[in-house]
Amino acid sequence: MVGCARGLAIVLIAVGSMAIGLQQSWVRIPAGWLPWEDVNLEAPPGGMARYQLNALSADSDACFAALDHSGLLYTALPVRPMQNGCGLTDGVRFDQSNVHYSSGFDLSCGMAAALYWYEAEVDRLAREQLGTGLARINHLGSYACRNINGATAGRRSQHATANAIDISGFVLMDGRSVSVLADWTGESDEAWFLHAAHKSACGLFNTVLGPDYNALHADHFHFDMGRLRACR
Repeated sequence: MVGCARGLAIVLIAVGSMAIGLQQSWVRIPAGWLPWEDVNLEAPPGGMARYQLNALSADSDACFAALDHSGLLYTALPVRPMQNGCGLTDGVRFDQSNVHYSSGFDLSCGMAAALYWYEAEVDRLAREQLGTGLARINHLGSYACRNINGATAGRRSQHATANAIDISGFVLMDGRSVSVLADWTGESDEAWFLHAAHKSACGLFNTVLGPDYNALHADHFHFDMGRLRACR
């Protein structure tokens, strides 16, 4: 009896550890092991979207297949060998998507899939809350060989592997601009929209940081598909 109880405890601990690992993004199950259909980036993201995107991040073939079956036109980038913690594998560059961007950028495939899904979510929120669609996403960059927060020492940022992007604002189809720096605070429609856009990102990206996190993020949202889970 004692042996059975001990065995059950071990199983429960293992299951609990796996659940926590999935939630926190420490554990990533390849797409082929998932008990649901292949990821359809043209369908609205559901409650399992972040887990599906983590699976794509762990399976480059499945990730590129998902992009190929979406409306995204992209260029697959050559490998940049890892040197001193910086590099890029399975990278893509957006050629044409559902919205424009303020400038070009390089991303890991998993991040590209998440961003493509995010475009549709922000467009939906803009139509619901501001009465018009999304025309452009303004950003501050993706790939950058640097440490977290640009520090001189410490861990490399997810930007160092093109696994992150910083979003500074949005341009709507009626010409209005919504800026994280200018419009985050207050009770305006634009502020409500930005808070909704931040919350929506938490269902797709593993780490989402905004102005309420610290002063360094006062002018942008940071999104990444790293192995740390945060929505702040």
